[in-house]
Formats: sequence, C-alpha cells, structure tokens
Amino acid sequence: MRRFDRSFRLIIAAQILFALGLGLYYQLIFVYALSLGASRFTIGVLQAVWLACTAIGFIPGAWAAKRFRLKPVIAGVWWLTVPAATCFALAPSWPWLIPGFVLSGFYMANNPAFKSYIYLKSEPARVARNMAYIFGAYPIGLIFAPLLGGYLADRIGMRWVFAISIVLYAASSTVITLIEDTPYHTAESRWTLASLYANRLFRRYVVFFFVGFLAVYLGQPFLTPFLKQVHGQGYTALGIYAALAALGAAVMCPLMGQATDRFGPRLGTGAVLGFLVAGATLLITGAHPVVWGAAMLCYGAFDTFRFITNGIIAKSFGDVPLAWGYAIFDSIMGIPSVIGGLLGGFLYRQRYQLPFVVVIGLGLALIVMIAATTRRGGRHVAAAPD
Repeated sequence: MRRFDRSFRLIIAAQILFALGLGLYYQLIFVYALSLGASRFTIGVLQAVWLACTAIGFIPGAWAAKRFRLKPVIAGVWWLTVPAATCFALAPSWPWLIPGFVLSGFYMANNPAFKSYIYLKSEPARVARNMAYIFGAYPIGLIFAPLLGGYLADRIGMRWVFAISIVLYAASSTVITLIEDTPYHTAESRWTLASLYANRLFRRYVVFFFVGFLAVYLGQPFLTPFLKQVHGQGYTALGIYAALAALGAAVMCPLMGQATDRFGPRLGTGAVLGFLVAGATLLITGAHPVVWGAAMLCYGAFDTFRFITNGIIAKSFGDVPLAWGYAIFDSIMGIPSVIGGLLGGFLYRQRYQLPFVVVIGLGLALIVMIAATTRRGGRHVAAAPD
C-alpha cells in the first residue's frame, strides 16, 4: 500500500468495501433466483441482462468522462450500488430481481472514467501492475464476504444478506468521494470509429478477447448452481467455495499483472487461461469437496482474465481518448459476455456439465493460438495479444 498515493489507497479501500457488499451475495444470487422459481435457462437470461446493461452503460460513461471531471463521474455512478441491492432485498419472485440486475449493470458505467483515472495517475511502466493491484483489491473483499453471506443466508435468510450489502455499499460510495480529482488530459485531435478499426493491434485484441470473454462468462454464473444442484451443497458450503474462488483471484491478479508487465501479455493471458481450463476440468470431474475447492481456486482466473485485460489494451487505442477507448472495447466485449450467459443457460438446461466442457475447449484453443504466435514471432497469426 505504501507504493500508492492517497487516492489509490482510498480507491483500494473503496474496492474492498464494494467487494464485501457484493461478495455477500455475488455467488449466491443465482441459487437464490432458483429458490424464487427461476429455471436453469433463466439463470443465463438474468446473467445476460446484467451484462447487457453493463455493456450499454460504457458508452454514456465514456461521454460523461470526456465531458466532466473524472471524480464526480466515478463517485456519482458508484452510488447506484445502493438501490441495486435494495431491489434484490425486496424482490418477491425472480422477475423482480431484474431491476436489480439492470442497476448492477449500469453501476459499471463509471469504468471508462475509473480506468482512465488509474492510467493517468500511473507511470507508463506500471500501468498493468497498478491496474492489477487496484482491481485485485476487489477479490480480496470477496474472500471473506461469501463465508459470512453463506452463513447468514442459512441462518436468517438472503434478504438480511442484501440489507447488510446496502450498508457496505453506502460506506464504499462514501470513501470513493474522498479521492483527489484529476482532470482528464487528452489530445484534441479528431478521431472516428473507422480510425480505431483501422488500428491492426486493436482488431487483434478484439478477436482474441472476444473468444476469451465468451469462455469466462459462459461458465461463471453456473458455478454455484452446479454445486447446489449436482452435489447438493447448501448456502454455507457455497459461501466457502465462493471465498476460495476469490482467494484464487486475489493471488492471481497481482502475480499475473506483474508477469504481464515483465514478460509480456502472451505469457500473462496464457497462464490465466490455463487456470481457467484447470478449474472447469476439476469442477466437472471431481467427486470430493477438496477437488471442488481446488476447482474454485483455479476459477479465480475468471476475474483475473478481465482485470489484466485493462492493462494490456490501452496501447492499442492510438489517438482515441482513453475513456472512449475503454468504453468501446468494453462495449464490444459485452457481446460475447451476453452470448456466453445465454449459451451457457441453454447448455446448462441440456446437461449440467456442458457449459464447462465448452469453456475447456475455448480455453485450450486460445492457449494453442498463443503458443503458435509465440513460435512464429506473431507475424502470421493475427489474433493473439502482443
């Protein structure tokens, strides 16, 4: 923590409080939806609604980051966490969860401003590291919260879990309002979507991460429902497994961030995909709680893959302002995320293991692609990250 200035320390604290609030129910909410009458396919639909609203919100978020100062945008949108958790707490049946998922998507609209803020306050050689550490604070909060969330859900019910989340979200939003403001510095040169598309490096990243995001989102919403419906695990046990997944992400995020800065994005993304494949394999083949725990540790790669992407893609934006570059890229990545939720729900309805089988196949295909471009020096295969 001493390596960061006051604002970064406050951001890390806000991230941890946010993660504590989210972590109380993040891995349990789809199991809760089942208890409210949702079907297996509906889980994928709810995930798709969440991620579609996330993708839609990035564009107005980038517009706000360009038009206004960064701090008010970051802090103002952060407060949407409070009504989102309130919607979940009051829902009498699964359709009433939808407003909460919509707000949960839109409270990510501050991401372009948030990532730009971190990028602008970072030394060029430390961007991936700072992104990984700051976003890596998020799974640190998720280590402890699921344990408490699962315990409380078994003892007093999920509605009280959401009530505690509201308090933690309010605390997190208060902390983020204390950061130091930073003006958004950008060149005034004109840019268009065509100029961004003409950037070969940007196109390569879009192709590679499109498949990568499809892989990570195709299985993620079905982790705890799988353990609940196939192996009969209760809320308390699911909280332990969710904590293990967060522990895996908390360890992987800084390590893979530093590895990406030091050895390049091919090694960083390849290693994270390897953990993702290992987690999916152990989950569907394991027959003991210890193996399922190891699977969830490896599945910390879900968050890690998304976080290290933030430190990789910025160099592909060219003359496009940071906030718009992040917003456009993240909006594009919303497409495979939504497809992943819907396709995962369809596959999960057919057979519980199918989403994870597809995750394994996609992950292995990307690892082979990375290995091929590494051997060829990246000259002939245009889809793996440089």
